[in-house]
Amino acid sequence: MTENKLVPNILTSISAPPKCGKTYLALTWEGPIKVYSFDLGAAFVRGKILEKFPGKVIDITEFNLPIVESDNPAPWAEPVWEKFQKEFKADVESGKYKTLVIDTATALWNVCRQAITEAKNRKKLLEVEYALPNLKMSALFARARVNGVNLVTIQYTRDRYVKQENTGEKELDGWKQTEGQVDLVLEMSRVVANKKCTMVTRIVDNRFERDLNGQTFNDTKYEELINLLGV
Repeated sequence: MTENKLVPNILTSISAPPKCGKTYLALTWEGPIKVYSFDLGAAFVRGKILEKFPGKVIDITEFNLPIVESDNPAPWAEPVWEKFQKEFKADVESGKYKTLVIDTATALWNVCRQAITEAKNRKKLLEVEYALPNLKMSALFARARVNGVNLVTIQYTRDRYVKQENTGEKELDGWKQTEGQVDLVLEMSRVVANKKCTMVTRIVDNRFERDLNGQTFNDTKYEELINLLGV
């Protein structure tokens, strides 16, 4: 007889350029899943991805962000952030979902900062005023952790600069403290060879098995990663 293994809730960061399989990988996590989508125009693509998970409960809330072209845009972020915070808190505490996915947390961080900027009736936050948005983002991770819910944040990547010089490396585009808040840090890339597309996942860092840091896996899923990590 096989003993059922209790898997702890895991907080995960997945970062990659567009079209590298971030959303698909996140949806391989334990269900039921709730997705908070801030990815403009991704609904059709996500619909195709959902077809690969028949029978799995995956609920999605779309947060439609405006196209900002003006130097003085009308306030928009406060109601978006308030709606997200209220829904996220309710979902975490409801016990309905095993996994929550923020797609993308790059966009959510922009919403969070802009919402606080609008509340202060300012155009830009001063560096010393970033304590509040940092606390609000940190609270999302803490809330998921203490309530026993998996949290997956999806981010884009951007060029990494040091002293205004492009290092040629990539870094997470979003809240800088994200990787320090999670248990598992993943980066993804796409390799095309012989007309076949392979999604490559690299374990950047994790709390469970340090020997896995730096290793890459092709077309991996949640179950394989959990087994590798020994949790």
